[in-house]
Amino acid sequence: MESAWDQLLELIDHLAADPTTPVDHDTEQTFARLGAEAIRDRHIDTELRADDIARWLCGLVAGYRTVRATHPEVDPDTDLADLRRIITRWLHPARPR
Repeated sequence: MESAWDQLLELIDHLAADPTTPVDHDTEQTFARLGAEAIRDRHIDTELRADDIARWLCGLVAGYRTVRATHPEVDPDTDLADLRRIITRWLHPARPR
């Protein structure tokens, strides 16, 4: 079975690929559930709260959709890779230097 982290990124990919898929209360609840599981698995920084993660992920998806609509000249794969990198760096636990 895939980890909650993998499922979370797959949901991001799905929402990014299909702008007609609503980002609604159900989406936020799914992000919260996956976030809580990923926190328990320590794939997401344990100082973050699942509900806050869910709200911000919904906002990031909305922002991504706006960026894509206003900058169609940018390669969509590049934009998606950037979105995933931003999310990964934000949510993963800090690494010791």
